Formats: sequence, C-alpha cells, structure tokens
Amino acid sequence: MKHFNSIIFGQFNRLSRIKFCRFGRLENLTGCQHYIPFQRSFHGSALRSQAKKDYYDILGVSKSASQSDIKKAYYSLAKQYHPDTSKDPTAKEKFVQIQEAYGVLSDDEKRAEYDKWGSSFKDVPPGANFNGFPGDFRFGNMHHIFDHVFGGAAWSAGEPFAQGTDIEVALNIPFMDAAKGATKSVFYEAVATCKSCQGRGTKSGKKRDVCLACKGSGVRSLSVASGFRMQVTCDQCGGKGTRISPENRCSTCGGKGQVKERKVESVDIPAGAEDGMRIRIPKKGDDDSEGLPGDLIVRLRVTPHKTFIRQDSNVFVEAQVPFHTAILGGSVRVPSIDGDVELNVPAGSQPNQQMVMKSRGLRKIGTNYRGDQIVIFKVPLPKSLTPRQRELIEEFAKIGSSSK
Repeated sequence: MKHFNSIIFGQFNRLSRIKFCRFGRLENLTGCQHYIPFQRSFHGSALRSQAKKDYYDILGVSKSASQSDIKKAYYSLAKQYHPDTSKDPTAKEKFVQIQEAYGVLSDDEKRAEYDKWGSSFKDVPPGANFNGFPGDFRFGNMHHIFDHVFGGAAWSAGEPFAQGTDIEVALNIPFMDAAKGATKSVFYEAVATCKSCQGRGTKSGKKRDVCLACKGSGVRSLSVASGFRMQVTCDQCGGKGTRISPENRCSTCGGKGQVKERKVESVDIPAGAEDGMRIRIPKKGDDDSEGLPGDLIVRLRVTPHKTFIRQDSNVFVEAQVPFHTAILGGSVRVPSIDGDVELNVPAGSQPNQQMVMKSRGLRKIGTNYRGDQIVIFKVPLPKSLTPRQRELIEEFAKIGSSSK
C-alpha cells in the first residue's frame, strides 16, 4: 500500500508539470503519443485569480447581451487569440481568459450566479488539497489516471476549449469540371444546435435541475487508498452539475440541445483539381455546444475521361491521322481541354509519334502554370484499295526500289 501511494503522488507531481495539449496537437508532453480529451479542465490558482476579472469586459459585451451576442463575440475573440495562430505574445493568457468568461456567461445558471456574486463567484467548489496541486484541481475519468499510472493509454490534459467534429463527404465530379473548375453542391447530415431550445435542452421557460448525485458541483469524490480521496467527473450529469427532468426536456431534441440536420453547401472546385483531393470548408461540420463548429471536408472523386488521360498537369490524347497526311503532311483537328484545335502534322510522321502542345494541359492549383497536351498520332492503314490507289502505291514502291 505504501508503494501504491508513492506511485500515485509521483504521478500527481509529474502531471502538475505537464503543459496542455491543444486540439489534440502535442505540446511539450513527454511520452504522450496521442490525445485523449479530458472531460474536466484544470482549475488552478491562475484561473482562480482571473475569475475576479469582469467576464463581460473580457468578451467585450454588455451585461444585457443575448446568448447569441455572447457566442458571436466568443467565436471572434477565440479565433483572434488562438495560440496556434496568433502572433500576440499574450495570446495564450487572453485565450484562457476568453474561454473561462464564455464558459460562465454561456450558461444561464452560472451567469445568474456570477451576476449575483460578482468577483466572489466560483465556478465549482474547491476540491481536496493534494500535494503539488491547487485547491480546486479537478480530475477527469478515473480510467485516464490509472491507465497512465499503470502503463495504459497515454494521458493528456486539455484546455477548456471544444470543437465540433469534422465531417468528410465524397463528391463525384466529371473530368472537365476538375480540369476547368466549377461550383458544385454537396448534401450531407450534420449535428446542429436545436433551434427550438437554442441549445439549452429545456422547454421554453423551464430550467435545469441541480444534479442530486454531485449536488451541483459536477464532480464526485472517490476513495483512493489510505483515506485519500480524489474527485472525478460526475457520471450522472457529465460534469455539468445540472440535469433536465423528463417533463422539462425539449420535445425537439429530447434534452440534448442538438439535432441532426440535412444541409447543403456550395463547393468551389479549383481548375486542375485531382482525384482524391480534399477541400476543407471551415465551420460547416458538426456544431459543438461549448465551442467552434467542426469543418466540412469534401473529398473529390473525378470520373475518368474517355478521351483525355491525365498525368500530373499533363494530358495525353490520341489523334487519328490519315495515311496520306502522315506521309505528305497537313493538318488534323484534335480535342483539347479548351475545345478542338488545328494541329499541323509534319510530313513523314510515324504511327505513335508524339507531338507536344505547350500550355494546353491542366492548371497547377495556386499558380498560373499549365501543363502540356501530348498528342499521340494514330495512323490507320487502309483495309481496301481502289484500282487507281493500288496502281499509285505500286508505282511508289517501284520508285522507292529504284532510288536505292
């Protein structure tokens, strides 16, 4: 038992030095091979001191702001100060403040408590004081911790920022649409915020009830050896601290706050698009009740063309060249991406000879460069001859023999 306690506290001290993993990207997390979302965020002393700041001022909204205004302000600021993209040296600190402010003001009950108590507001009651941890440090699901202690799946902590799931759909397009570019519509199904309850999950005028299992704290205590206790996310309310009684649930979404919706989105296909290419459309994926929507990813399936064969930015096409034109020279019409064009055939052209038409191929995405069109001569021999044709060819053969 003594050895077990030393393992537990050794892991706790190690975890207290771990930096956050953002959006599943590892950030200075030794030994972490993949990201496992943590259901409850860290509530350290730094965040506790930030709670004394004016949440409305942080988001730049008035105290009478609607939920729509708050969400709009949050999305704008979160995008501006996201540490992965912002060059502002204070971006990380501001990003944490923005998330904390939104976490309170986007919840009607927490907002009411904040409006009532001001700087004395506490998101959740302080927890047990383990060595090396701030007073209100919260733990996620127990299996994450014990997996880490006993060599299971790697564990990582997440910032209190969520993003909806990305959706990937396939879109079949003709070869010429990929070659020239086009705008297409894609139909798909996505998770969306319930319009009936605005994502609250309750009927109009109804409120969520305090979770009896955790008494509104969102966490429950668990005994861990030698009298020590640790707090885990409440499995009855999912850490929200509240539940919706069956009679108060929104009839549209059943209390979930989200519904499945059929959607249609326009997709701009660039000229030169390739089979298998993915086009990402930001914020058109699944909604997330507490964060940004996911993205829509459209995977192109280009139908092969019966005439053109693609190779990178070049296209190959066969051209039928009459027997006499191949010998004497002349011109033939050949298909191209831009329509039929006249091609001069040199005298003495051979079957399967190739001729390059510069800059008649496909556009390289993001540049003004176009590949080439390579024309392959196909010279069919006549299957039957008129008497006069035979006479001329025989004469040609005699002249050819005598000239040697």
